[in-house]
Amino acid sequence: MEFDDNNVPEEHDDNYVEIYSKRAIFWFSVFSPLFGGILLMLNLKAAGYKKAIYTILVFLILFALASNVLVNQFTLHYKVDFKVFNQNLVILFVISSVLNVGCALILSQYFFRKYFPDNDYYPKNIQTPLLIFISVMIFFMLVGYGL
Repeated sequence: MEFDDNNVPEEHDDNYVEIYSKRAIFWFSVFSPLFGGILLMLNLKAAGYKKAIYTILVFLILFALASNVLVNQFTLHYKVDFKVFNQNLVILFVISSVLNVGCALILSQYFFRKYFPDNDYYPKNIQTPLLIFISVMIFFMLVGYGL
């Protein structure tokens, strides 16, 4: 007679905490560094690192300021016209994308690993943050188009 190991309930150890995965933080940060940072801050709160939340918040503010200055300087220097699709607009998109990927790498590879070095956590479902993110993006697109 064989025993089926799949019917055994999982034991939840007290050392484990349910947080958003490093992969989720990376991909949310690629599309919105602020949103990825918020997920990381929620992880830190769930794990009890309440003081580290301020470190992430300061990083996000400094990153937003630095990237806005860089994008604004490029826009002013090359006189980017957002109404006309041209090479400068593509370059601006690439710069913005590289900055977002850089921030995503810092949040997921540096900060996540710093506070969660071991894989002693249960990955939290990303359905709710994903629905919120999509809703916010749709809202901003509608507001941007004046609907």
